[in-house]
Amino acid sequence: MTDRDASTMQFVDAGVTSLVEAPRDILERGLRSEQVVNQAGASQATFFRKFRTKSEFIEAVITSLTESTLHSADKVKQTVRAQLAANDDALRPTVTTLVKEAFDAIVNDASTARSLLSHIFAGSHRRTSTALENEYRRRDELVSAAYEALFEKTDATLRRPFTTKTFAVTVNAVIDGFRIRSRIDSRSVSPDMMSDALLAILGAVVDMSGLHQHLDDVVGPIDQPAETRPLPRDPRAAFLAAARSEFGKRGYFMTQINDIADTAAVPRVAANKLFPTKPHILVAALQSRVDSLRETVADDILIGLGDVAIIENFLLRCAQLASDETEFMDALLVAVAHDTYGEPESLLSLKEKLNIPSIIAPIVQRGQDNGAMSTISAPMDIAAGITNTLLLRCFTRRSDSPADNAAFVGAMVLNGLAHP
Repeated sequence: MTDRDASTMQFVDAGVTSLVEAPRDILERGLRSEQVVNQAGASQATFFRKFRTKSEFIEAVITSLTESTLHSADKVKQTVRAQLAANDDALRPTVTTLVKEAFDAIVNDASTARSLLSHIFAGSHRRTSTALENEYRRRDELVSAAYEALFEKTDATLRRPFTTKTFAVTVNAVIDGFRIRSRIDSRSVSPDMMSDALLAILGAVVDMSGLHQHLDDVVGPIDQPAETRPLPRDPRAAFLAAARSEFGKRGYFMTQINDIADTAAVPRVAANKLFPTKPHILVAALQSRVDSLRETVADDILIGLGDVAIIENFLLRCAQLASDETEFMDALLVAVAHDTYGEPESLLSLKEKLNIPSIIAPIVQRGQDNGAMSTISAPMDIAAGITNTLLLRCFTRRSDSPADNAAFVGAMVLNGLAHP
C-alpha cells in the first residue's frame, strides 16, 4: 500500500463507514470494493493504485479502527487544573464540568462503534490487539494524570489495595460501560449520572485522612453490627451544627436530612421528629437571629432614630447576619426563591417565621405617611425589594465586608441613581 495520503484515507474512511453504518450488508455481501469506491466518490482505478489487493485494503481499514485521537497527559493536567481554579478547588463542580465537556465525545455513536469493531477484530488480528493494548495504556495514563491534577494540592492517597494503575483501569471500565449502554439506551445515560458515578468511585477509593487506609475501612463485613455512637447531649444543637456543614458543602437541594442526622450522630427517627423538612431546619437555625434583628429595629424606634437611619442600621445588621450565617442564609434564599410545589406548607412557614422584610415595612409606611419616602409601591413591597437587593448583593459579593455591602445598597435605594 502507498503512503496514507488524503485519497487513501478517503477509501479507508469509506470502508470504516460501511462497517459502522451497515454491518448487516457486510455480513450478507461482504465489503465490496465497488461499494467503497461509490462511498468515497472515486474510481476503481484509483482504488487499486492505492491498494494492490483487497486484503491490503481490509488490513488498512482494521488498522484505522484503533488509531488514537487522545490528548497528551500534560494537556489533561492543564485542563483539570484550569477547571479546579475556576471552581475554587471544589471537587464536585470540577468533575461535573469535565464530564459535561467530554460527554458528547465519550458517547459518540460512531466512535463507540469503531471501538467495538476493533475489539471484535483484535481476536484474530495481532496488530489490532497490540494497538488496543497501547490505547488502553494511554487512556490509563490520562486518567492517572487527571487524578494527580485533581489532588496534587492535598495529601490524598488511594486506599489499599487500589493503586494508580488499578484505579485508572476501573475508571476506564466504567466509562466504557456508559459508552456501550448509551449506544442502545441513550436516555438512561447522562452527564450527571456519569459524573456522579465517578465521584462515588473517588469518594470510596481516595483517602483524604492521611492514614493510608484500606478499602475495608470504608466497606466493612456485612454481618458486622453497626457502630453505635452515643446520642449527643444536645441533639438539636448537634444536628444544626451538622446541617450548617452539609448545606455549605452540598447546597440546599442536595442536602438530605438523613445525611445530616448521620453526621450529627442523631438517630434518623429522632431527627425527622425534630425537623420534618429542610425548611424546619432553616427556621430553627435562623429564628433567633431574625427575632434579634426585629428587636434592634424596635429599639431604634424607641430611642427616636429617624426613618433613614433605622433603615441604614437594618441593612448593616442584615448584611452581618448574611455573613455570620452564610450557609443557612444561602439555603434560605434558594428555598424561598424556588417554587417548591412539594412543600407548600413548609414554604409558607419560612415566609411567615423568617419574614425579614416585614421588620422594616412599618418604617417604610411611616416614611410614606410623613412624605419622606416614595409611594411608588406598598410598604411591604418596598421593604421586600430593599431586603432582597441587600441579600443578593451579599450572596454575590462575598469578598466585600457587610458594611460595604450595606453602604452600597443603602446609597442606591435611599439616595437613588439620579443626580440631585
